[in-house]
Amino acid sequence: MEFKPAYPEDNNNVSHNNPLREFVVLLTGVLLVCVAVFVVSGWLVDRAVLWISPKMEAQIFTALSPAVKDSVGQRSSGEDVLQQLVDGLGSCIDVGYPVKVELVTTETANALALPGGRIIVFSGILDKIQSENGLAFVLAHELAHFKHRDHLSGMGRGIVLTAMTAFLTGSDSGLTRLVTPAVSLGTASYSRSREARADSLALRALHCRYGHVGGATEFFRAMQNEERGRGIASYFASHPEAVERIQQLEVLQRSQGYTTEAVTSLPERLMQK
Repeated sequence: MEFKPAYPEDNNNVSHNNPLREFVVLLTGVLLVCVAVFVVSGWLVDRAVLWISPKMEAQIFTALSPAVKDSVGQRSSGEDVLQQLVDGLGSCIDVGYPVKVELVTTETANALALPGGRIIVFSGILDKIQSENGLAFVLAHELAHFKHRDHLSGMGRGIVLTAMTAFLTGSDSGLTRLVTPAVSLGTASYSRSREARADSLALRALHCRYGHVGGATEFFRAMQNEERGRGIASYFASHPEAVERIQQLEVLQRSQGYTTEAVTSLPERLMQK
């Protein structure tokens, strides 16, 4: 009988699966595990920040952050006006510690709540808002973040995301650049829900302060034109679109029976920045 060499029918050293399919399955598994770990870690962070009292937070972050300008002659007249607005809103949103406001000169239209009881207002926002009521809503929104401990949760989740992606293969690796957007999508969804909740509390605070909610949507209406053309990018944004936020506020206003009345103009001292 003539011998004819041939491959064995079963060879454990040779994969019968498509390499591309194996790669996709492996990558999908890694992404799912990372998302699951981040979700659980985020849940733990949210619970952990509840144990940080406002007093403890103020002590920790006041020591770590630059001093707020509060001495005579250091603060501008505009900052004094902003501080008066925040102090006035304090009776409607009690965050548990004093909140200081700083005004930063820039074209950026935004405001930020920072750990330790600091609100940073970028002067560009004064070009978008025409009334004291509209500005009060923005400040009340930042106070709502303090009330809900969102500023600490967001910082904690950011640290978890950075540490997790760096631990996988290094911060500069290609896999990290693939994993991070997938996990960040969950972070964006979480942030959008927090923003909506802060808007809701800010609306109640505006009504508490002025007896009506005129000016609540002023800033978002001014920002509508800048958001046109975002398209699918809006799904990855940490803040809901202006149109969406206006609609949510109008629904809440109707459900609560809030009225809209004439607003108060911005103080001249504030326009001097």
